[in-house]
Amino acid sequence: MYRISFLILSCLVVAAGLAGPAAAAITDVPAGGTVFVGEQGLNIAATGITPGGQIARFGAGGNIQTDAPSDVMAVSDPTSFYVSPGTFATATGAWYTWPGRQLAFIVKDPSLQVRVINTRTGREPGSGYISGDPLGFRIETNLYSMAQRTGVAGAPVTIHVRDPTGAEFTSLQGPTGATTSLVNIPVNSSVYETGAVWTTDTSRYRAGSYEVWADCNANGIKDNYNQIGKTTTRSQSGTVQVGGTTGPSITGAGTPTSTVTLTGTATATMTTTPVNTTATVTVTTTAAANTTTPNLTATPALPTTTRSPGFGGATLALLGLVGLGLLLVRRN
Repeated sequence: MYRISFLILSCLVVAAGLAGPAAAAITDVPAGGTVFVGEQGLNIAATGITPGGQIARFGAGGNIQTDAPSDVMAVSDPTSFYVSPGTFATATGAWYTWPGRQLAFIVKDPSLQVRVINTRTGREPGSGYISGDPLGFRIETNLYSMAQRTGVAGAPVTIHVRDPTGAEFTSLQGPTGATTSLVNIPVNSSVYETGAVWTTDTSRYRAGSYEVWADCNANGIKDNYNQIGKTTTRSQSGTVQVGGTTGPSITGAGTPTSTVTLTGTATATMTTTPVNTTATVTVTTTAAANTTTPNLTATPALPTTTRSPGFGGATLALLGLVGLGLLLVRRN
C-alpha cells in the first residue's frame, strides 16, 4: 500500500514538473518591463497581448484613459516580438495594450559606454604608459534594465581588448593571478565596475598600444541596431599604453638626445661670444675716447685759472690806495 502511494506521489511530482512553466530567458519580458530598440524574438505574452492584438502609444502629457492614441500597431506574434529600429527608434516611451489601455512595456533607446580605470589611483590612465598597475573597467549603460527580467543576472556586455599585434583577449589575468572572462559580463547596474582584472605587467602582456571597446548583442540588438554609443563603443573608446618602465625610458631617451643636440648648438653660440665681447670692448674704447675729449677741452682753461698777474695787479692797486691814504693823513 505504501509502495503504491509512493509511486503515485512520484508520478504527480514529475507531471507537475513537466506541466510547470518553462525556464525564464532574457527574451521574456514582464508586463510593464523595459525593451530596447533593436531587440528581436521577445516574448511579451505576459502583457496580455494575444496574436493579432494591438498596442498603442499616447502623446506626451496626454490622458491615457481618455485620449485617443497617437500611434497604434498590431502584434502578429507576441512570443516573437521585434522592437524594430525603423518603427521604435523615434517612438520610444510607454506602449499600452489597445483597447485595454494597460501598460504593456516601455521602449528605450540603448546607451553604452566603457572606461578603463586604474584601480590603484581610481582614475582613467589617460595617454601615459602603464607599468604593472591593476586595471579594471567601468561600464555605463541603461541596458542593465534587462536584469529586471525573471532569471536574468544582467545585460550581457562583452569587453574587447586587442593587443599591438591584433590579437584579441577573451579574458585577462588580474593581480591575484585569477583569470576573468570578458565575454557576456552580466551588467545589472547603470554604472558597473569589474574591479581589478588586468595587471599590466610586461612579463604577461607585451608592451604597446591596446585598443579597448565594448558591445552588447543581447537578442540581436547590435546586429539590428549597430550604433556607436548605443550597442557598441567601437571607434569611440580609447587605447591603453602598456610599456612598463621600458616605454617611458625609450621616450625619455629620445628627449635627452635632442637636448644634447641643442646643447651643441648652444656651444657653437658660445664660440661666437668672444666676437660679441670684442664689440663690447670697442664700445668701451669709444666711450673712453669720449671721456678723454672733455678732459682735453678743459686743459686750455687751466691758464685762466692760474693767472697770477691778474691777482698781483689788484694787490698793487690796493697797496697804492693805502699809500695815498697815508700821504693825505700826513698833510693834514
